[in-house]
Amino acid sequence: MNLIELAIFGGIVLIVSALVLLVILLAYKNRKLFRKSVQAEMDKFFILAKLDNIIQGSENKNIEESEGFVKFLSESRDWAFEYIEDVQQALRAYDIALGLDDAKILNEAYKKLISFLPEDEDASIS
Repeated sequence: MNLIELAIFGGIVLIVSALVLLVILLAYKNRKLFRKSVQAEMDKFFILAKLDNIIQGSENKNIEESEGFVKFLSESRDWAFEYIEDVQQALRAYDIALGLDDAKILNEAYKKLISFLPEDEDASIS
């Protein structure tokens, strides 16, 4: 073997050694990146689950608020119908009292009918 062949052989061994070292280094970085990728996916999953819980809680709150509003509307409607029925009964009683020509019954029917009107605060101040 002469010196040129030995130099070529040494160069090839050096290049192969450098390539093996580079492959080992890249494998280490690849493994590290893979772990980070897996961790990022897990973090993403947990964040999405937490966000879903927050959104679900917000939707539940909106549903509860809208159910409360619907309940309020229903109760208000029931109260309004009851009020209308009571006023109609008072009007009928007043109409019957007008036909009886009895001042006491007429006065009581009138007071009952007037009691359904809201109190006028402006008239009491003047």
